[in-house]
Amino acid sequence: MANELLIDVGLTETRVALVEDDRLVHLDLERPDRDSALGAIFLGRVRRIEKGLGAAYVDIGLSRDGFLGRDDLVDAGDKPIEQCLHEGETVLVQVVRDPVGEKGVKLTCQIALPGRFLSFCPYDAAVRVTKRIAQDAERMRLAAVMQSLMALADQTPLEVTARLQHEVSVRLQHRAGDRRSTKPVKREPERRNGDERRRRMGCIVNANADGVSKEELFADLERLRARWIAIEDRRRVAAESSNVPAELWREMGPVGRALRDYVGARLDRIRVNAAPGFAEARAWLFEHAPNYVARLERFDDPAGLFELFEIEGDIAAALGRRIELPSGGAIVFGETEALTAIDVDSGRASSRGHAFEEQALKINLEAATAIARQLRLRGIGGIVVIDFLHMENAAYRAQTVNALREALKRDPAPHKVLGMSALGLVEMTRKRIGEPLATRLFDNCPTCDGDGRLPSLPSVLAELLRRTWREATSSPAGGKLEIACAPDVAALFDDELRGKLERQIGAVIQVKPDAGRRRESFSVGRLGR
Repeated sequence: MANELLIDVGLTETRVALVEDDRLVHLDLERPDRDSALGAIFLGRVRRIEKGLGAAYVDIGLSRDGFLGRDDLVDAGDKPIEQCLHEGETVLVQVVRDPVGEKGVKLTCQIALPGRFLSFCPYDAAVRVTKRIAQDAERMRLAAVMQSLMALADQTPLEVTARLQHEVSVRLQHRAGDRRSTKPVKREPERRNGDERRRRMGCIVNANADGVSKEELFADLERLRARWIAIEDRRRVAAESSNVPAELWREMGPVGRALRDYVGARLDRIRVNAAPGFAEARAWLFEHAPNYVARLERFDDPAGLFELFEIEGDIAAALGRRIELPSGGAIVFGETEALTAIDVDSGRASSRGHAFEEQALKINLEAATAIARQLRLRGIGGIVVIDFLHMENAAYRAQTVNALREALKRDPAPHKVLGMSALGLVEMTRKRIGEPLATRLFDNCPTCDGDGRLPSLPSVLAELLRRTWREATSSPAGGKLEIACAPDVAALFDDELRGKLERQIGAVIQVKPDAGRRRESFSVGRLGR
Protein backbone atom coordinates (compact mmCIF):
# COMPACT_ATOMS: atom_id res chain seq x y z
CA MET A 1 0.00 0.00 0.00
CA ALA A 2 1.54 3.27 -1.13
CA ASN A 3 2.08 6.36 1.01
CA GLU A 4 2.63 9.38 -1.21
CA LEU A 5 2.75 13.15 -1.08
CA LEU A 6 1.16 14.75 -4.16
CA ILE A 7 1.90 18.44 -4.75
CA ASP A 8 -0.27 20.17 -7.35
CA VAL A 9 1.01 23.68 -8.14
CA GLY A 10 -1.49 25.72 -10.16
CA LEU A 11 -1.73 29.31 -11.34
CA THR A 12 -4.13 30.40 -8.58
CA GLU A 13 -3.67 27.81 -5.84
CA THR A 14 -1.29 25.15 -4.56
CA ARG A 15 -2.76 21.89 -3.28
CA VAL A 16 -0.95 19.23 -1.27
CA ALA A 17 -2.50 15.79 -0.77
CA LEU A 18 -1.22 13.16 1.67
CA VAL A 19 -2.16 9.64 0.58
CA GLU A 20 -1.82 6.80 3.09
CA ASP A 21 -2.53 3.22 2.04
CA ASP A 22 -3.78 4.58 -1.31
CA ARG A 23 -6.44 6.76 0.39
CA LEU A 24 -6.50 10.56 0.70
CA VAL A 25 -6.21 11.51 4.39
CA HIS A 26 -5.17 15.17 4.32
CA LEU A 27 -5.53 18.08 1.93
CA ASP A 28 -3.80 21.43 2.30
CA LEU A 29 -4.31 24.33 -0.07
CA GLU A 30 -3.16 27.91 -0.27
CA ARG A 31 -4.65 30.75 -2.28
CA PRO A 32 -3.81 34.44 -2.37
CA ASP A 33 -7.38 35.30 -1.29
CA ARG A 34 -7.25 32.94 1.72
CA ASP A 35 -4.01 33.87 3.40
CA SER A 36 -3.78 31.83 6.59
CA ALA A 37 -1.91 33.29 9.56
CA LEU A 38 -1.81 29.95 11.40
CA GLY A 39 1.48 29.59 13.29
CA ALA A 40 2.58 33.17 12.60
CA ILE A 41 4.22 35.16 15.42
CA PHE A 42 3.31 38.81 16.04
CA LEU A 43 4.22 41.57 18.39
CA GLY A 44 0.73 42.81 19.18
CA ARG A 45 -0.86 45.45 21.34
CA VAL A 46 -3.61 44.74 23.88
CA ARG A 47 -6.74 46.53 22.68
CA ARG A 48 -9.04 45.73 25.61
CA ILE A 49 -9.42 43.41 28.59
CA GLU A 50 -12.60 41.36 29.09
CA LYS A 51 -12.65 40.42 32.76
CA GLY A 52 -15.81 38.32 32.42
CA LEU A 53 -14.22 36.17 29.72
CA GLY A 54 -10.82 36.13 31.38
CA ALA A 55 -9.30 37.18 28.07
CA ALA A 56 -7.77 40.04 26.14
CA TYR A 57 -8.33 41.22 22.58
CA VAL A 58 -5.02 41.91 20.87
CA ASP A 59 -4.41 43.96 17.74
CA ILE A 60 -1.97 42.07 15.53
CA GLY A 61 -2.65 44.00 12.33
CA LEU A 62 -5.37 41.75 10.91
CA SER A 63 -8.93 42.80 10.09
CA ARG A 64 -10.15 41.54 13.48
CA ASP A 65 -8.44 41.50 16.88
CA GLY A 66 -7.11 38.18 18.11
CA PHE A 67 -8.46 36.43 21.22
CA LEU A 68 -5.92 35.74 24.00
CA GLY A 69 -7.19 33.74 26.98
CA ARG A 70 -5.64 33.89 30.45
CA ASP A 71 -4.69 30.21 30.21
CA ASP A 72 -2.58 31.02 27.14
CA LEU A 73 -0.35 33.46 29.02
CA VAL A 74 3.09 32.51 30.36
CA ASP A 75 3.34 32.19 34.15
CA ALA A 76 -0.14 33.62 34.78
CA GLY A 77 -0.71 31.31 37.72
CA ASP A 78 -4.05 31.99 39.42
CA LYS A 79 -3.95 35.72 38.76
CA PRO A 80 -6.89 37.24 36.87
CA ILE A 81 -6.21 38.53 33.39
CA GLU A 82 -6.36 42.20 34.44
CA GLN A 83 -3.39 41.62 36.76
CA CYS A 84 -1.37 40.02 33.96
CA LEU A 85 -2.00 42.46 31.13
CA HIS A 86 -3.15 46.03 30.71
CA GLU A 87 -4.58 47.90 27.74
CA GLY A 88 -1.93 49.35 25.44
CA GLU A 89 0.72 46.82 26.50
CA THR A 90 2.75 45.05 23.81
CA VAL A 91 2.70 41.27 23.90
CA LEU A 92 4.40 38.52 21.87
CA VAL A 93 1.77 36.08 20.53
CA GLN A 94 1.38 33.21 18.10
CA VAL A 95 -1.72 32.31 16.08
CA VAL A 96 -2.98 28.84 17.00
CA ARG A 97 -6.31 28.93 15.15
CA ASP A 98 -7.52 30.75 12.06
CA PRO A 99 -10.77 32.77 12.16
CA VAL A 100 -13.94 30.69 12.55
CA GLY A 101 -17.23 32.34 11.60
CA GLU A 102 -17.46 35.68 13.38
CA LYS A 103 -14.55 34.85 15.68
CA GLY A 104 -11.08 36.23 15.03
CA VAL A 105 -7.84 34.29 15.33
CA LYS A 106 -7.00 32.55 18.60
CA LEU A 107 -3.67 33.53 20.15
CA THR A 108 -1.22 32.16 22.67
CA CYS A 109 1.88 33.50 24.39
CA GLN A 110 3.24 29.95 24.71
CA ILE A 111 5.31 30.05 21.53
CA ALA A 112 6.14 26.82 19.67
CA LEU A 113 8.37 26.94 16.58
CA PRO A 114 7.78 23.82 14.45
CA GLY A 115 10.68 21.92 12.94
CA ARG A 116 11.05 18.63 11.16
CA PHE A 117 11.51 16.47 14.29
CA LEU A 118 10.51 18.76 17.13
CA SER A 119 8.85 22.02 18.11
CA PHE A 120 11.03 24.50 19.99
CA CYS A 121 9.31 26.03 23.06
CA PRO A 122 11.29 29.03 24.34
CA TYR A 123 8.99 29.67 27.33
CA ASP A 124 8.55 26.09 28.59
CA ALA A 125 11.40 24.10 30.11
CA ALA A 126 9.73 20.70 29.67
CA VAL A 127 10.85 18.10 27.13
CA ARG A 128 7.85 16.15 25.87
CA VAL A 129 7.64 13.25 23.42
CA THR A 130 4.48 12.53 21.45
CA LYS A 131 2.55 9.38 22.32
CA ARG A 132 2.20 8.71 18.60
CA ILE A 133 5.59 7.02 18.91
CA ALA A 134 4.39 3.59 20.01
CA GLN A 135 7.50 2.10 21.64
CA ASP A 136 8.12 3.16 25.24
CA ALA A 137 11.85 2.53 24.88
CA GLU A 138 12.09 4.85 21.89
CA ARG A 139 10.17 7.60 23.68
CA MET A 140 12.52 7.28 26.67
CA ARG A 141 15.56 7.44 24.36
CA LEU A 142 14.30 10.56 22.63
CA ALA A 143 13.48 12.23 25.95
CA ALA A 144 16.98 11.51 27.30
CA VAL A 145 18.66 12.70 24.09
CA MET A 146 16.68 15.93 24.00
CA GLN A 147 17.29 16.59 27.70
CA SER A 148 21.03 16.46 27.06
CA LEU A 149 20.76 18.56 23.88
CA MET A 150 18.59 21.18 25.57
CA ALA A 151 21.09 21.43 28.43
CA LEU A 152 23.84 22.03 25.88
CA ALA A 153 21.76 24.47 23.86
CA ASP A 154 20.89 26.41 27.02
CA GLN A 155 24.49 27.60 27.23
CA THR A 156 25.93 30.45 25.22
CA PRO A 157 28.91 29.89 22.91
CA LEU A 158 31.38 31.25 25.53
CA GLU A 159 29.98 28.90 28.19
CA VAL A 160 30.12 25.91 25.85
CA THR A 161 33.74 26.72 24.90
CA ALA A 162 34.79 27.07 28.55
CA ARG A 163 33.13 23.76 29.50
CA LEU A 164 34.72 21.88 26.59
CA GLN A 165 38.16 23.34 27.39
CA HIS A 166 37.81 22.19 31.00
CA GLU A 167 36.81 18.65 29.90
CA VAL A 168 39.85 18.46 27.58
CA SER A 169 42.09 19.65 30.40
CA VAL A 170 40.75 16.97 32.76
CA ARG A 171 41.28 14.22 30.17
CA LEU A 172 44.88 15.36 29.52
CA GLN A 173 45.65 15.35 33.23
CA HIS A 174 44.26 11.80 33.58
CA ARG A 175 46.37 10.62 30.69
CA ALA A 176 49.43 12.18 32.32
CA GLY A 177 48.68 10.27 35.53
CA ASP A 178 47.58 13.32 37.54
CA ARG A 179 44.56 12.06 39.57
CA ARG A 180 44.16 15.22 41.61
CA SER A 181 40.70 16.71 41.69
CA THR A 182 40.38 19.50 39.18
CA LYS A 183 37.61 21.97 39.89
CA PRO A 184 36.24 24.12 37.11
CA VAL A 185 37.43 27.68 37.06
CA LYS A 186 34.60 30.09 37.69
CA ARG A 187 34.18 32.47 34.82
CA GLU A 188 31.91 35.40 34.41
CA PRO A 189 29.08 34.17 32.16
CA GLU A 190 28.41 35.95 28.94
CA ARG A 191 25.74 38.59 29.37
CA ARG A 192 22.66 37.40 27.50
CA ASN A 193 19.58 39.08 26.20
CA GLY A 194 16.51 37.48 27.82
CA ASP A 195 18.59 35.28 30.15
CA GLU A 196 15.65 33.89 32.12
CA ARG A 197 13.71 32.98 28.98
CA ARG A 198 16.60 30.98 27.54
CA ARG A 199 17.07 29.02 30.75
CA ARG A 200 13.48 27.82 30.53
CA MET A 201 13.33 26.68 26.93
CA GLY A 202 12.13 23.18 26.07
CA CYS A 203 10.71 21.21 23.16
CA ILE A 204 8.05 18.79 21.95
CA VAL A 205 9.36 15.80 19.98
CA ASN A 206 7.01 14.77 17.15
CA ALA A 207 6.38 11.43 15.45
CA ASN A 208 8.93 12.09 12.66
CA ALA A 209 11.70 11.71 15.25
CA ASP A 210 11.08 7.98 15.65
CA GLY A 211 14.48 6.30 15.16
CA VAL A 212 16.28 9.56 14.31
CA SER A 213 19.90 10.00 15.39
CA LYS A 214 21.15 12.48 17.98
CA GLU A 215 23.00 14.43 15.29
CA GLU A 216 19.85 14.98 13.23
CA LEU A 217 17.91 16.07 16.30
CA PHE A 218 20.65 18.53 17.25
CA ALA A 219 20.72 20.00 13.72
CA ASP A 220 16.96 20.54 13.85
CA LEU A 221 17.24 22.12 17.30
CA GLU A 222 19.99 24.49 16.16
CA ARG A 223 17.94 25.64 13.15
CA LEU A 224 15.02 26.41 15.46
CA ARG A 225 17.21 28.23 17.99
CA ALA A 226 18.67 30.39 15.24
CA ARG A 227 15.14 31.18 14.05
CA TRP A 228 14.10 32.16 17.58
CA ILE A 229 17.11 34.45 18.00
CA ALA A 230 16.14 36.19 14.73
CA ILE A 231 12.56 36.58 15.97
CA GLU A 232 13.77 38.14 19.23
CA ASP A 233 15.93 40.57 17.27
CA ARG A 234 12.96 41.61 15.12
CA ARG A 235 10.86 41.99 18.25
CA ARG A 236 13.42 44.32 19.80
CA VAL A 237 13.62 46.46 16.66
CA ALA A 238 9.83 46.68 16.38
CA ALA A 239 9.45 47.64 20.05
CA GLU A 240 12.19 50.28 19.92
CA SER A 241 10.74 51.83 16.77
CA SER A 242 7.16 51.64 18.11
CA ASN A 243 6.24 49.67 14.99
CA VAL A 244 3.48 47.72 16.72
CA PRO A 245 1.62 45.60 15.69
CA ALA A 246 4.34 43.83 13.70
CA GLU A 247 4.58 40.42 12.07
CA LEU A 248 7.83 38.77 13.19
CA TRP A 249 7.64 35.33 11.57
CA ARG A 250 5.30 33.36 9.33
CA GLU A 251 5.06 29.70 8.41
CA MET A 252 6.50 28.33 5.16
CA GLY A 253 4.33 27.88 2.10
CA PRO A 254 2.35 24.67 1.52
CA VAL A 255 5.20 22.83 -0.24
CA GLY A 256 7.81 23.35 2.48
CA ARG A 257 5.24 22.87 5.22
CA ALA A 258 4.12 19.53 3.79
CA LEU A 259 7.67 18.26 3.38
CA ARG A 260 8.55 19.28 6.93
CA ASP A 261 5.48 17.58 8.41
CA TYR A 262 5.28 14.39 6.34
CA VAL A 263 8.73 13.40 5.10
CA GLY A 264 9.42 10.34 7.22
CA ALA A 265 9.96 6.62 7.21
CA ARG A 266 6.40 5.88 6.00
CA LEU A 267 6.59 8.11 2.91
CA ASP A 268 7.36 6.18 -0.27
CA ARG A 269 7.19 8.86 -2.96
CA ILE A 270 6.82 12.61 -3.52
CA ARG A 271 5.30 13.77 -6.81
CA VAL A 272 5.23 17.40 -7.99
CA ASN A 273 3.55 18.60 -11.18
CA ALA A 274 5.24 21.98 -11.86
CA ALA A 275 8.80 23.25 -12.20
CA PRO A 276 8.62 25.90 -9.42
CA GLY A 277 7.17 23.43 -6.92
CA PHE A 278 9.66 20.75 -7.96
CA ALA A 279 12.60 23.13 -7.51
CA GLU A 280 11.33 24.22 -4.08
CA ALA A 281 10.84 20.61 -2.96
CA ARG A 282 14.25 19.54 -4.28
CA ALA A 283 16.03 22.41 -2.50
CA TRP A 284 14.25 21.64 0.78
CA LEU A 285 15.11 17.94 0.59
CA PHE A 286 18.78 18.59 -0.21
CA GLU A 287 19.06 20.76 2.90
CA HIS A 288 16.91 18.83 5.37
CA ALA A 289 16.47 15.24 4.12
CA PRO A 290 18.98 14.34 1.37
CA ASN A 291 18.06 10.64 1.64
CA TYR A 292 14.64 11.48 0.21
CA VAL A 293 15.80 13.30 -2.93
CA ALA A 294 15.66 10.00 -4.85
CA ARG A 295 11.96 9.66 -3.94
CA LEU A 296 11.07 13.01 -5.52
CA GLU A 297 9.49 12.79 -8.99
CA ARG A 298 8.47 15.41 -11.53
CA PHE A 299 4.98 14.65 -12.83
CA ASP A 300 4.19 15.98 -16.32
CA ASP A 301 1.07 14.02 -17.33
CA PRO A 302 -1.45 16.45 -18.90
CA ALA A 303 -4.30 14.47 -17.31
CA GLY A 304 -3.46 16.12 -14.02
CA LEU A 305 -1.81 14.78 -10.90
CA PHE A 306 -4.95 14.78 -8.74
CA GLU A 307 -7.19 13.50 -11.53
CA LEU A 308 -4.95 10.56 -12.35
CA PHE A 309 -4.76 9.42 -8.74
CA GLU A 310 -8.52 9.94 -8.20
CA ILE A 311 -7.96 12.62 -5.58
CA GLU A 312 -10.67 14.86 -7.04
CA GLY A 313 -13.30 12.23 -6.28
CA ASP A 314 -12.13 11.91 -2.67
CA ILE A 315 -12.29 15.69 -2.25
CA ALA A 316 -15.83 15.80 -3.66
CA ALA A 317 -16.90 13.01 -1.28
CA ALA A 318 -15.37 14.84 1.68
CA LEU A 319 -17.53 17.87 0.94
CA GLY A 320 -20.77 15.89 1.05
CA ARG A 321 -22.89 15.01 4.07
CA ARG A 322 -23.05 11.27 3.39
CA ILE A 323 -20.24 8.74 2.95
CA GLU A 324 -21.18 5.23 1.81
CA LEU A 325 -19.50 2.22 3.47
CA PRO A 326 -18.51 -1.05 1.73
CA SER A 327 -21.00 -3.09 3.78
CA GLY A 328 -23.96 -1.01 2.63
CA GLY A 329 -24.08 1.30 5.65
CA ALA A 330 -23.18 4.97 5.66
CA ILE A 331 -21.99 7.80 7.86
CA VAL A 332 -23.80 11.14 7.81
CA PHE A 333 -22.24 14.41 9.01
CA GLY A 334 -24.14 17.27 10.63
CA GLU A 335 -22.23 20.34 11.79
CA THR A 336 -23.40 23.02 14.24
CA GLU A 337 -21.68 25.89 16.03
CA ALA A 338 -21.31 23.79 19.21
CA LEU A 339 -20.33 20.37 17.86
CA THR A 340 -20.23 17.95 14.95
CA ALA A 341 -22.72 15.10 15.01
CA ILE A 342 -22.00 11.93 13.02
CA ASP A 343 -24.70 9.32 12.51
CA VAL A 344 -23.91 5.77 11.47
CA ASP A 345 -26.72 4.55 9.21
CA SER A 346 -27.42 0.84 8.79
CA GLY A 347 -28.40 1.42 5.16
CA ARG A 348 -29.56 -1.82 3.59
CA ALA A 349 -29.02 -3.91 6.72
CA SER A 350 -32.24 -5.79 7.51
CA SER A 351 -31.18 -8.67 9.77
CA ARG A 352 -32.57 -9.15 13.24
CA GLY A 353 -31.46 -10.66 16.54
CA HIS A 354 -27.93 -12.05 16.73
CA ALA A 355 -27.45 -11.68 12.97
CA PHE A 356 -28.12 -7.93 13.24
CA GLU A 357 -25.56 -7.61 16.08
CA GLU A 358 -22.95 -9.18 13.83
CA GLN A 359 -23.90 -6.95 10.93
CA ALA A 360 -24.01 -3.85 13.17
CA LEU A 361 -20.51 -4.64 14.45
CA LYS A 362 -19.21 -4.93 10.88
CA ILE A 363 -20.78 -1.59 9.90
CA ASN A 364 -19.55 0.13 13.08
CA LEU A 365 -15.97 -1.07 12.54
CA GLU A 366 -16.02 0.22 8.96
CA ALA A 367 -17.53 3.48 10.19
CA ALA A 368 -14.84 3.91 12.87
CA THR A 369 -12.08 3.73 10.26
CA ALA A 370 -13.94 6.02 7.84
CA ILE A 371 -14.77 8.57 10.55
CA ALA A 372 -11.11 8.85 11.65
CA ARG A 373 -10.10 9.50 8.04
CA GLN A 374 -12.89 11.98 7.38
CA LEU A 375 -12.23 13.99 10.56
CA ARG A 376 -8.66 14.50 9.42
CA LEU A 377 -9.53 15.18 5.78
CA ARG A 378 -12.39 17.58 6.55
CA GLY A 379 -10.39 19.40 9.23
CA ILE A 380 -13.16 18.94 11.80
CA GLY A 381 -12.30 20.08 15.33
CA GLY A 382 -13.93 20.68 18.68
CA ILE A 383 -16.55 18.35 20.15
CA VAL A 384 -17.64 15.38 18.05
CA VAL A 385 -20.53 13.07 18.96
CA ILE A 386 -20.83 9.78 17.04
CA ASP A 387 -24.06 7.79 17.04
CA PHE A 388 -22.95 4.24 16.28
CA LEU A 389 -25.46 1.50 15.55
CA HIS A 390 -26.91 0.16 18.81
CA MET A 391 -25.43 -3.15 19.99
CA GLU A 392 -26.41 -5.05 23.14
CA ASN A 393 -23.11 -6.95 23.26
CA ALA A 394 -20.71 -5.03 25.57
CA ALA A 395 -17.68 -6.66 23.94
CA TYR A 396 -18.83 -5.42 20.51
CA ARG A 397 -19.23 -1.88 21.87
CA ALA A 398 -15.71 -1.95 23.34
CA GLN A 399 -14.35 -3.34 20.07
CA THR A 400 -15.91 -0.43 18.16
CA VAL A 401 -14.42 2.21 20.48
CA ASN A 402 -11.00 0.53 20.31
CA ALA A 403 -11.21 0.49 16.50
CA LEU A 404 -11.89 4.24 16.50
CA ARG A 405 -8.95 4.91 18.81
CA GLU A 406 -6.67 2.73 16.72
CA ALA A 407 -7.70 4.49 13.50
CA LEU A 408 -7.04 7.89 15.09
CA LYS A 409 -3.45 7.02 16.08
CA ARG A 410 -2.14 8.34 12.76
CA ASP A 411 -3.97 11.65 13.18
CA PRO A 412 -1.41 14.34 14.15
CA ALA A 413 -4.07 16.54 15.77
CA PRO A 414 -4.44 16.01 19.55
CA HIS A 415 -7.65 14.13 20.33
CA LYS A 416 -9.43 12.26 23.11
CA VAL A 417 -12.04 9.51 22.76
CA LEU A 418 -14.43 8.67 25.59
CA GLY A 419 -16.25 5.36 25.99
CA MET A 420 -19.58 4.39 24.42
CA SER A 421 -22.78 5.20 26.30
CA ALA A 422 -25.73 2.81 26.64
CA LEU A 423 -27.35 4.58 23.68
CA GLY A 424 -24.38 3.89 21.44
CA LEU A 425 -23.03 7.46 21.55
CA VAL A 426 -19.28 8.11 21.59
CA GLU A 427 -18.05 11.56 22.60
CA MET A 428 -14.63 12.76 21.50
CA THR A 429 -12.67 15.96 21.04
CA ARG A 430 -10.20 16.87 18.34
CA LYS A 431 -8.06 19.98 18.35
CA ARG A 432 -9.18 22.43 15.70
CA ILE A 433 -6.21 23.35 13.49
CA GLY A 434 -6.89 25.77 10.68
CA GLU A 435 -10.11 26.21 8.74
CA PRO A 436 -12.29 23.20 7.88
CA LEU A 437 -12.03 22.00 4.29
CA ALA A 438 -15.58 23.11 3.46
CA THR A 439 -14.89 26.64 4.73
CA ARG A 440 -11.82 26.90 2.52
CA LEU A 441 -13.60 25.66 -0.60
CA PHE A 442 -17.11 27.10 -0.18
CA ASP A 443 -18.69 30.49 0.39
CA ASN A 444 -22.04 30.88 2.11
CA CYS A 445 -25.02 30.74 -0.23
CA PRO A 446 -26.24 34.31 -0.89
CA THR A 447 -29.83 33.08 -0.92
CA CYS A 448 -29.94 31.25 2.41
CA ASP A 449 -26.83 32.87 3.97
CA GLY A 450 -25.42 29.49 4.89
CA ASP A 451 -28.52 28.22 6.68
CA GLY A 452 -29.14 25.60 4.03
CA ARG A 453 -32.89 26.36 4.08
CA LEU A 454 -35.23 28.62 2.12
CA PRO A 455 -38.59 29.83 3.43
CA SER A 456 -41.41 28.38 1.37
CA LEU A 457 -43.18 30.57 -1.17
CA PRO A 458 -46.59 30.28 0.57
CA SER A 459 -45.01 31.40 3.88
CA VAL A 460 -43.34 34.41 2.27
CA LEU A 461 -46.52 35.36 0.40
CA ALA A 462 -48.64 35.18 3.56
CA GLU A 463 -46.22 37.42 5.46
CA LEU A 464 -46.07 39.86 2.53
CA LEU A 465 -49.88 40.15 2.43
CA ARG A 466 -49.97 40.83 6.17
CA ARG A 467 -47.29 43.52 5.82
CA THR A 468 -49.22 45.11 2.93
CA TRP A 469 -52.44 45.21 4.96
CA ARG A 470 -50.61 46.86 7.90
CA GLU A 471 -49.06 49.46 5.63
CA ALA A 472 -52.39 50.26 4.00
CA THR A 473 -54.28 50.65 7.31
CA SER A 474 -51.56 52.78 8.93
CA SER A 475 -52.15 55.70 6.51
CA PRO A 476 -55.12 57.33 4.76
CA ALA A 477 -57.04 55.09 2.37
CA GLY A 478 -56.57 55.20 -1.36
CA GLY A 479 -53.51 55.90 -3.44
CA LYS A 480 -51.00 53.32 -4.64
CA LEU A 481 -48.75 50.82 -2.84
CA GLU A 482 -45.54 49.44 -4.35
CA ILE A 483 -44.35 45.97 -3.38
CA ALA A 484 -40.69 45.17 -4.19
CA CYS A 485 -39.91 41.45 -3.85
CA ALA A 486 -38.00 38.54 -5.37
CA PRO A 487 -39.12 37.45 -8.86
CA ASP A 488 -40.49 34.06 -7.71
CA VAL A 489 -42.66 35.83 -5.11
CA ALA A 490 -43.80 38.46 -7.62
CA ALA A 491 -44.93 35.69 -9.96
CA LEU A 492 -47.57 34.65 -7.39
CA PHE A 493 -49.44 37.94 -7.76
CA ASP A 494 -51.87 36.96 -10.52
CA ASP A 495 -54.87 39.11 -11.46
CA GLU A 496 -57.20 37.29 -9.08
CA LEU A 497 -54.98 37.72 -6.01
CA ARG A 498 -54.17 41.32 -6.88
CA GLY A 499 -57.88 42.15 -7.27
CA LYS A 500 -58.79 40.59 -3.91
CA LEU A 501 -56.00 42.48 -2.14
CA GLU A 502 -56.87 45.84 -3.70
CA ARG A 503 -60.54 45.48 -2.71
CA GLN A 504 -59.51 44.55 0.86
CA ILE A 505 -57.16 47.48 1.47
CA GLY A 506 -58.77 50.05 -0.82
CA ALA A 507 -55.59 50.90 -2.71
CA VAL A 508 -53.95 50.09 -6.05
CA ILE A 509 -51.11 47.52 -5.88
CA GLN A 510 -47.98 47.72 -8.05
CA VAL A 511 -45.65 44.72 -7.84
CA LYS A 512 -41.99 45.28 -8.75
CA PRO A 513 -39.78 42.15 -9.21
CA ASP A 514 -36.23 42.69 -7.89
CA ALA A 515 -33.70 40.04 -8.93
CA GLY A 516 -31.24 41.24 -6.27
CA ARG A 517 -33.51 40.32 -3.36
CA ARG A 518 -33.56 37.10 -1.37
CA ARG A 519 -36.88 35.29 -1.29
CA GLU A 520 -37.81 36.41 2.25
CA SER A 521 -36.72 40.02 1.62
CA PHE A 522 -39.39 42.46 0.48
CA SER A 523 -40.55 46.03 1.03
CA VAL A 524 -43.95 47.76 0.92
CA GLY A 525 -44.19 51.52 0.40
CA ARG A 526 -46.82 54.10 -0.52
CA LEU A 527 -46.38 55.94 -3.83
CA GLY A 528 -49.14 58.54 -3.32
CA ARG A 529 -52.90 58.98 -3.71
